[in-house]
Amino acid sequence: MRFRIRLFQTKFLLCVSLLSAASISIAEEKSGYDLLLEMFPKPYEIELARKGIAETNIDKAWERACPYRELTGTTEAEDEYFFRCKRWDDCVSAGASASIYSEAFFQNHQRQPNDQVPWEYYRDGSMFLLEPSDFETFSGHLRQYALKSAEENWRLFEGRDAAAASDLVEKKFWQWCSAEPLTLWKAEYQ
Repeated sequence: MRFRIRLFQTKFLLCVSLLSAASISIAEEKSGYDLLLEMFPKPYEIELARKGIAETNIDKAWERACPYRELTGTTEAEDEYFFRCKRWDDCVSAGASASIYSEAFFQNHQRQPNDQVPWEYYRDGSMFLLEPSDFETFSGHLRQYALKSAEENWRLFEGRDAAAASDLVEKKFWQWCSAEPLTLWKAEYQ
């Protein structure tokens, strides 16, 4: 009988310690709310936006929300903030696509020659279920450059962690895309 009581006490203490360890680790993880708050622009990012240099001075800007949305001013200034945010959002979206395309080019290259999908299917986007009409708009222009960039940069995935390689691809794409003139977005959205 005493053995059963000791066994029960041991199991009970083990269960309590596991539950407390689990609750501590859950408390240490960030909640969805905390992660959402991290995406909002920080005061220094808003100040960089006010100076018009947020795109080039925010680390991993493609992971951040557009800080220009937080600014107000004259009608002309607000129009510029709107177009800067359109460019920001389009560059984030196309940069994520460039990363996906680059990894696909890399994985295709890793296959045996007999198993490789012809490169033309990657180049024209059909491998990604894209059609010629998907390249007709301005966002299609960005998508086209993302495909071109992917073909040029697929080696960034060689010997690297996928997340690190993805960051490199997105950084290269961001540098090109965020430097595109705002007039392209003004022509598209007006």
